[in-house]
Order: sequence, then C-alpha cells, then structure tokens
Amino acid sequence: MSMMKKKNLFTLSIKDFLTPYFLGLALMPLLLTLVILFSGLGYGMSVLDDTMKSVKIEKTSSSYSDATISHFQSSVNVSYDDSNITSTPLYEINPVKLFESVQSSEILSSMLENDILRWIIEKVILLVAGYFIFIIAVIIAVIIVGFFTPLVVKKLKSRHYPPFEIRGHGSVLSAIIYALKSLFIMIILYIILTPIYFIPLLNIIAFNLPAYYFFHKMLVYDVGSEINTKKEFIQIKALVGNQIRIRTLGMYMLTLIPFVGIFFPILFVIYLSHIFINESLELRAVTG
Repeated sequence: MSMMKKKNLFTLSIKDFLTPYFLGLALMPLLLTLVILFSGLGYGMSVLDDTMKSVKIEKTSSSYSDATISHFQSSVNVSYDDSNITSTPLYEINPVKLFESVQSSEILSSMLENDILRWIIEKVILLVAGYFIFIIAVIIAVIIVGFFTPLVVKKLKSRHYPPFEIRGHGSVLSAIIYALKSLFIMIILYIILTPIYFIPLLNIIAFNLPAYYFFHKMLVYDVGSEINTKKEFIQIKALVGNQIRIRTLGMYMLTLIPFVGIFFPILFVIYLSHIFINESLELRAVTG
C-alpha cells in the first residue's frame, strides 16, 4: 500500500467519522465507558473512605535514660475499627498490616512524619492512581467498541465497497477468550516491567507498553475477525503487520490525550477497517 494511499485512507476515515451516523455511534461507547468508570470510581472511593475512617494513627513518644546516655523513642500506634465498614467483603485488605510494616521501618516512619515528604508521597500515589484510572478507561472503551465493529464495517461496505464480500470468522465466545488472554498478558507485562518503573524516561515506556499491547491486539482482532477469514487475517498480518503496528501506536498515542481515548475508538475502527478491506481486495485479487 503506497504512502499516498495510506494518507487517503486516513483522510477518508476522518470524513466518515464526521458524518452524523458515526458521530452518533461514537457517543455510545463514550457514554457507556463514563457510566462504568464513574460507577466504579464512586464505589471505590466509598470503600476507601470507609476504610480510612476506621484507621486511627496515633504518634506516641517515650524517653528513658541509663547511667551514660538518655534515649528518646517515637512510634506510630495504629488501631483499626471495622465497625464502620459497610462495603462488601471483596475489599478485605487490612490497613493495619500496612501501617505495621511502616511502623517497623524507621525510615518510612520518619518520612510519613515529615509534612513535605508526606505531601510528595500523596501526590505520587495520586499520579499513579490517576494514570491507571485513565488506562482502565481506555481499556473499557476498546472492549465496548468491539461490539460496534460489525456496524462500522457494514456501513463502510455500503458507502465505499458495495461489491466487497465480508468473510468474518470467530464467535462471541472466541472474542471473549481472546480478550481475556490479552488482558492476562497485559497484567503479566505490568508485573515483569515493575523494576523499570523507577527509571526515569524508561518508566514512561514501561507504563504504556502493556496498555498498548492490549489496545493493539483488541482493535486488530475486532476488525480483522469481522472482515476476513482466519487464513486471510493471518496473511494480512504477515504482509503488513508492522505497518499496522505503526498505525495502532499512533492511535494509542492519541488516546493519551484526555477523553480522546474514550471518544475516538470508533475512528480507529473506521481507519483499520479501511486498511483491512483494501488489503483484502489486493490479497483476493492475487489469490482469487
């Protein structure tokens, strides 16, 4: 596929996306993602609030002396009252164990007692939590948009490729299994890359690589399995797999812009559908 042709396909995809049909279609994954995300956040914040209200941290100090030297000792006393917890047993993490581990470390205990260091720790936690909330939103949007892929492909066929034959493969069950497999590998990648999270610059790649893996796998599978037979799907990936990866990487980078990741998945599906249909046309012209 020539560079000019690729550029034309992207321009065509934007024109398609800006039509009333596809804009309306794009709102559905957006709204569903926001509902799921904010419902989960609301419940999670309620659980966290109940848990934190049940934990009491009390700083105590003591001093003693012997014949040669005086000693001063401080500690953090932690009590935990579960009478205020109203959330489900799913969240059974006992914060006492966490604080006890902090108490046993003089360094961590001193850090938490310092207002500036405590503020830094809180901001880092908020930053990391915000990132994962953002990634979860993108993952939810990509999963949801998979249910709209057949509508996208059908509309593009009627608009631009009437003679084209859709030869999709797979089923709902196979799609679920594929999604679970991709999700599992993504989680494993996050665990494996943990040491790199503390290396500046490289941690940006480490944080985003697993999410991109899931993003790429799901979009390509949703479009390819809807348009092609399994054999054609494998052949197209072998022929232009690297080119498709470059394009999905560009799409993923766009998702790093707030709200783009949960509003533009339909555009990504449109663009990939154009690519797969054109590659299929070329492949079928050769193989018959």
